[in-house]
Amino acid sequence: MGGRRRRVRVRPSRISPSMGGGRDKRRKQQKKLGKVSESKTTGARKTERKSERNAEKNHRRLERGLIEDDIDAILNAMTIEDARRAEVEVERDVVKPCARGHASLTSTTTQRPNEMILYGGERVAPGSEKCEVFGDLHRYDVGKDRWTRVTNAKMPHPRSGHQALCHGNYLYVFMGEFTSPNQERFLHHRDAWRFDLETNIWEQLPTKGGPSARSGHRIATWGKKAIMFGGFYDNGRDVKYYNDVWEFDLEKCEWKCRCVGGEGALGPSPRSACHVGVHGDEFVLYGGYCKNVDDDENDDERSERGTTFSDAWSLNLKTWKWEKLKRQGLAPSARAGSSSAMHALKKRLVLFGGVVDHEVKNGDVIVSEFFTDTYNLNMEAKKWFPVTLYGDDKTKTHKAGSLEEAERVAAGEVVNENFNIRSEQVRAAVKIQAHFRGYQVRKAYKLYKVGGVVSELLYSPGSGEAAPKTLPRPRGRINAAISIKANSMYLFGGVIELGDVEVSLDDIWKLDLGARPKWTCISPLSEECQNALTGGGAESESDDDEDGSESD
Repeated sequence: MGGRRRRVRVRPSRISPSMGGGRDKRRKQQKKLGKVSESKTTGARKTERKSERNAEKNHRRLERGLIEDDIDAILNAMTIEDARRAEVEVERDVVKPCARGHASLTSTTTQRPNEMILYGGERVAPGSEKCEVFGDLHRYDVGKDRWTRVTNAKMPHPRSGHQALCHGNYLYVFMGEFTSPNQERFLHHRDAWRFDLETNIWEQLPTKGGPSARSGHRIATWGKKAIMFGGFYDNGRDVKYYNDVWEFDLEKCEWKCRCVGGEGALGPSPRSACHVGVHGDEFVLYGGYCKNVDDDENDDERSERGTTFSDAWSLNLKTWKWEKLKRQGLAPSARAGSSSAMHALKKRLVLFGGVVDHEVKNGDVIVSEFFTDTYNLNMEAKKWFPVTLYGDDKTKTHKAGSLEEAERVAAGEVVNENFNIRSEQVRAAVKIQAHFRGYQVRKAYKLYKVGGVVSELLYSPGSGEAAPKTLPRPRGRINAAISIKANSMYLFGGVIELGDVEVSLDDIWKLDLGARPKWTCISPLSEECQNALTGGGAESESDDDEDGSESD
């Protein structure tokens, strides 16, 4: 579309004067209305055919992978495809959405007691290294385990790492990112949308005066307002992390900046993927992640250092002043990729899963530990408590010796699905931070030889309790979509790693958050996900799980 405009020389009319000008005008009007002979094509039809050919061309180019990193071309092709759809298409009783991580699962209002909305997300397609980003919306009946897929002629571009919330009769979606199939280019959205739960129609909201484009931000509802914190922007050249606070009026659809953040400000440092919740007039924040990029003057490549936070802060929503909170109770270890949701009935923030990377041999070997534990943050007392699971026999979960388990994994005696090793040479020497298990504090030092180099490893203090291997629960993962409805927390999908291979999941679990917490598998992993796990060269079950259940 950026080519030069060509000058066209117009020849004088060859219409006979005896025909008169009026007849010629009528013919032009007939052409405009499409009233011409069947052997001729109107201008409108020519434009329509040209658009169809362009759409088919873009589709072929996408299939051949010629524009896999041209984000503008990909989104333009998607816009053309969306325009072909009807205003609203509702498909009921469809199969559950395909595997993905970084999606949003949102509980609707009390008028719809059994409904949740799954939107967006991304995955690396099995058997390839191509990234798929989704823009589909599914309405989920948790009581009947039924999915309804909704598509529109006008809908948001696909995205992941966004934030969503329900207020009144609407689902709101804020920002997020789009990744090219080769994961070479990234586009961060700055837009905001809302989805009418009655009409199934999307509406784009104004963004004037709002925050910059980003993903990994976090949002919590405060009455008729939404409070947004942080996030990041990374286009492959520039990397920015934010610690600003924005207020969005859900009825007026207006943004207002409340805290600018910045260096030296009293408040949390810039970060993304933290955990937030609102209690009364207080906005509580925990953890998060930040990546620092160092440019080496003697090298064209950049080195990246990731920092995972475990600090907690409170923001007074009347004065907009931050206060750092003390670490109280049995808090989770520092971890990235955890998922969290507010449990309003119990006034607590519930956190699940996550991962911690342990660097060995000066960072040449990385061992990733994926967590399966769940924690509660009491929003009134600001104290952490681990969620203790119970079995059908009404017996409490037993204490587990995580140090002994770590030693067995390090020696290669057992395979634990929640430990991922990214090197062939580290089974004899694994740096592992123990699970926070048992209320008894454990500190131990262990010496491992790594290629002739002795590394001293410190095991962190333990806290909490681990479920027996006979109890079902989801395997460790990151970036799962979770939401809480009444006293139950629902979990969909997420991401794990098998060596250097990233595998997205599609199982669905429910955690009873009542007096006797217990996990229930609503929908197991699909055959495609099972094949991806077994085909990744790693066993998905431990030696003790001969029945093939997803317990550890």
